[in-house]
Formats: sequence, C-alpha cells, structure tokens
Amino acid sequence: MIEQFTLESPIAYFSMEIAIDNDIPTYSGGLGVLAGDIMRSAADLELPMVTVSLVSREGYFKQTVDEQGWQSEQPSAWNSAQKYRAELQTEQQSFAR
Repeated sequence: MIEQFTLESPIAYFSMEIAIDNDIPTYSGGLGVLAGDIMRSAADLELPMVTVSLVSREGYFKQTVDEQGWQSEQPSAWNSAQKYRAELQTEQQSFAR
C-alpha cells in the first residue's frame, strides 16, 4: 500500500505549529506534537513529504498562573543558529575521526 504513495508526487503537509525538538519552541501543545509525530512517521515510512510551518524568531512564551489566578507570560527566546551550529560541529568532528 505504501508503494502507491511513494510513486506519486510529494505530499505537502502544512501546520501552524510543529514539535520537531523540545528545545525549539515552535509549538504549544498537543496539535504541534501530533504534527511532529506525523512528520516522523512519514520519514520512517520513507514517504515523499514536504512540511511547511511557521517559525517565529521569538518562539512561543512560557506561561504561569499565580495564586490569585492571574496569567503571566515570559518570553521563550531561542537561537536556532547557535543550537544547530554546535550540533553540526559535533557531527563534523565525529566524521573527521
């Protein structure tokens, strides 16, 4: 059954949020986690899939509720270039050995 999908055009998957990595704040809950799971399953099945999502330089925010029930938000900043630069350097070092 999978063969009929792999012989056809790529699948385009659009999601407003997607959980790729816990350190990347591009999702806020269950639907983002589900979108990430769909992506990983498609990769495991080797389906020709392209995923498009939104990325904010500011990321999502962390939310807390105080004792009186008031919500407050704190920024959840992230630096994608810094995170992935370190991972790429580690991979390059392991290949060099």
